[in-house]
Amino acid sequence: AVGAALHNVIFNQIWRSYGIPTCSWIAGITSSKKIDFQCAYERAMTSLLCALSGSNLISLYGAIYGELTWHPAQAVIDDDIAGWIGRCIEGVEVTDETLAIDLIEEVGPIPGHYLHKEHTRKWGKREQFIPKCADRGSYPEWIKEGKKDALALAKERVEEIVATHKPKPLTPKQEQAIEDILKEAREYYRDRGMISDAEWEAYN
Repeated sequence: AVGAALHNVIFNQIWRSYGIPTCSWIAGITSSKKIDFQCAYERAMTSLLCALSGSNLISLYGAIYGELTWHPAQAVIDDDIAGWIGRCIEGVEVTDETLAIDLIEEVGPIPGHYLHKEHTRKWGKREQFIPKCADRGSYPEWIKEGKKDALALAKERVEEIVATHKPKPLTPKQEQAIEDILKEAREYYRDRGMISDAEWEAYN
């Protein structure tokens, strides 16, 4: 709801004034019961408000219906939302390079154009965010490719990730750091009688 989003904006701005980092959980909350237009606009608008008001961390990925359920396709769509917002937050870089005054003078007025210029190729790629689950083609292309909507493209993306992703293994140092954290936690709960003798033996 917009009221909850505005509450989060106020929260972010207050804590930023004290120099304290904030985490915005409201971005991932939607009242929608499925992946649909309502789910999309609630998540996108609240996430954008969180980002614009200065949140350091935004909890967004995968949740539906007040985080009571989760779907990998929604997580993939949320990645597009996050990328779009991230590009927005970066803003526009204004330098001699981006203004390209020399290039403008070189090309001149019509019929001159910039499409074949190296500067256009370079900055065209850098300035854009290309979503992975959005249809950005022409209408004839959309018809030819099966009239797929964002959800269909997201499901295909999930299948591709599951089939091809090779997770990077943790280093021995990282593995040991996790074990140290678990050891400390187990000892803490053991001292308070919250881990049984059988559980303690299994841990050891």
